[in-house]
Amino acid sequence: MNQRKQRAQVMMEKPNFASQIDHGKFEVRSQTDPEKSYLVSTTGNGLTCECKDHEVRKADCKHIKIILEKIKKKRCYSNQPFRIMERSKLELCKFCDSGRIIKKGFKNNKSGKVQLFKCKDCKRKFTVNFGFEKKQFDENTITGALQLYYSGMSVRRIADHYEMMGIDVSFKTIYNWVAKYSKMTSVYLNGIVPRTNGLMFRADEVWIKVNGKQCYLFASMDDDSRFWLASDMADNKFHHNADSLLELTKLQAGKSPRNFVTDGLPAYMKSSKKIFGKKTNHIRHIHLKGDKNNNKMERLNGEIRDREKTFRGLKRIDTPIIEGMKVYYNFTKKHGALNGRTPAQEALIEIDGKNKWKTIIQNASLNKNSQ
Repeated sequence: MNQRKQRAQVMMEKPNFASQIDHGKFEVRSQTDPEKSYLVSTTGNGLTCECKDHEVRKADCKHIKIILEKIKKKRCYSNQPFRIMERSKLELCKFCDSGRIIKKGFKNNKSGKVQLFKCKDCKRKFTVNFGFEKKQFDENTITGALQLYYSGMSVRRIADHYEMMGIDVSFKTIYNWVAKYSKMTSVYLNGIVPRTNGLMFRADEVWIKVNGKQCYLFASMDDDSRFWLASDMADNKFHHNADSLLELTKLQAGKSPRNFVTDGLPAYMKSSKKIFGKKTNHIRHIHLKGDKNNNKMERLNGEIRDREKTFRGLKRIDTPIIEGMKVYYNFTKKHGALNGRTPAQEALIEIDGKNKWKTIIQNASLNKNSQ
């Protein structure tokens, strides 16, 4: 973890370290002078700060990191969007987040020449191939495989498809990409709180084959944005405690819903009172028609079942594939019911660039390195 990140964490441990004074404008208290504060503003190119560290070094200073975390966790106005930027636009050192970097020749690897940079502050050299370091194939080949896999193609069919394009990659390599990046991206994205109104959450369960046995995937979603909030795998439907799912749901959304729609499974009733509290109205419906049905959740179940057929079952109950499916469903799949938008866009989480997987992987890699 670099020094700017460390200082930001120390400051965030104190109460009232930052506040939002207007839409897109934040005030952060000075770490050394309690009478002084700095203005951090959101722009089309990210966050800017009036401190010297940002003005001179063009760095992601500790004040910017604090506000970035505040927006990420939705600890500001509810309509403040969170933006996942293309890393190439930021031009910051991967080690110290300084903006004082220069080009320093090229580095040859199996994919060809890669631009080298040097930071004037920490003196370290680095490439901007964030998240795809030491990979034989370029980022478009890797992210394309991820999108095809979660769209419904098997790893063998993807390998055959790439072979027709002159790209020789084994199905085992493709599966390794899926497993690695599903885990990496889900850890990063689960830390971003979607902007939900909290009026209604839904939950349901769907059976799925794991290592030859029938298990059940419990999942929850926001009714308005259709954002898949959380999931929990169980080996039994009727003896499973839904506490874990609802705790994950509340943590991801940052709140309890006013209404909670489920089917007739008794476990939801008990867990709803325990986790969400008495103010949440639990609506139990097992029919498919009417104005308070659970059809939206059944649609998500259909997506999961379609993907499970492609997978031909999962190997283990804690597989990263389910989390990767959630990333695809929320952040890269365009939904007809949302007029071609993704649930993430509906929840005010914007992702730069046409290749959403690439942008997410870049930021997930940098987030991992800074911890």
